[in-house]
Amino acid sequence: MSNPLLSNECGDCFTCCQALPIIQSELQKKAGVLCPHHNGGRHGCTIYETRPTVCRGFLCGWRLVPELGDDWRPDRSGILPVLVEKADVPDHHRKAGDGFNFIVTGGEAAVSRPAFADYVRTLVSCGVAVYLSAETPKTLINPYLEKLAVLRDMPGLTAMLLHIYRLHLEQKKLMRQAEQAADGAPGS
Repeated sequence: MSNPLLSNECGDCFTCCQALPIIQSELQKKAGVLCPHHNGGRHGCTIYETRPTVCRGFLCGWRLVPELGDDWRPDRSGILPVLVEKADVPDHHRKAGDGFNFIVTGGEAAVSRPAFADYVRTLVSCGVAVYLSAETPKTLINPYLEKLAVLRDMPGLTAMLLHIYRLHLEQKKLMRQAEQAADGAPGS
């Protein structure tokens, strides 16, 4: 059922079904792994009518922010914007309201999009808590971007976003190596 207050509809996008980690009693999956209940097709949830509460209640940032046009749809942009509630952002960002975690699913091309850097610059300039992740724990990136945002240094801001993203890729690689080592360890 569609919500008249939301201007953007999921359509055949199922990025959230793959990008997000879910650790609930009724469903557990790692980030970057397609939900086992998804069949890969449009509206492909095989348990849609009885899907877990966490799935029923999730709305990505693209659905919540009407200013984000169709090119921001997560399966098209390679970025899944996820709302971070005001209570969960650092104190000095709370007066700006809720924050955003941008989960990169589309690689460096997604991070390099001028629209992405410009929106991040706008949010950082307004004091909104901005996080970046790539199947990794999110990182608050405001401290690395504030000066560049004030200067409107878009090439510098894009370069810093790419740098932070690459650090996340390295973290993801190290996390996988640690998991593999733990899986192969004696007694595991």
